Amino acid sequence: MAFWEDWGKGDCDCGWKKCLIWTAAIAGVGGLIVLLVFAFALVFPPKATADDAVLLRFALSPGSPPSNSTVSYNATVTLSLRNPNLYRGISYDPVAVAFSFNGTRFDESATVPAFYHRPRKTATFHVTVGGAGKPVPKLTAAGVAAFRAENATGRFEVEVRLDTVMQYKARKARCPLAVICPLQLQLVDPDVAATAFQRTKCTVLRAKKSGC
Repeated sequence: MAFWEDWGKGDCDCGWKKCLIWTAAIAGVGGLIVLLVFAFALVFPPKATADDAVLLRFALSPGSPPSNSTVSYNATVTLSLRNPNLYRGISYDPVAVAFSFNGTRFDESATVPAFYHRPRKTATFHVTVGGAGKPVPKLTAAGVAAFRAENATGRFEVEVRLDTVMQYKARKARCPLAVICPLQLQLVDPDVAATAFQRTKCTVLRAKKSGC
């Protein structure tokens, strides 16, 4: 009786060991498949942040009507794009950069050259714009009122928008992309140390089409 009990117990232990080995092997293969799916089958849009910004000048000369107003400004913004994909790089066409105040664009002069964005890497670029007595023909009375209110505090809400077309590595689709960064900028004196800028997360808008 003892012989059969011992034999049965040993066989059971061996079965459990095999079960654990097979379970670990299946889990490992399953994990590898999931990793490959994430790396090759799925694509993720870039993530964007505004890392730094300085506003040295922002002066509005109101006109009558408001569309006859002019603006003088100097601003520098540091922006970052991160490619979260494990395998797929991203090719970008030249990037158009626009600055807006109260929904009205006042500068569209800046561009970022076309570039290739490697997987899991961050691309950082600096954008500097400036102008003196520049017309803002789309400015409204509400925009003039908003400027006066914010000018009293020296803190302005400025939006930076990036527009481009991107293409994932090994995919044919060309995908329009927009990045919108709402910034709160404190007007600073160039002869005084700049105030600290709070890093801001930007909104990424991509086309709802196959391959994008």
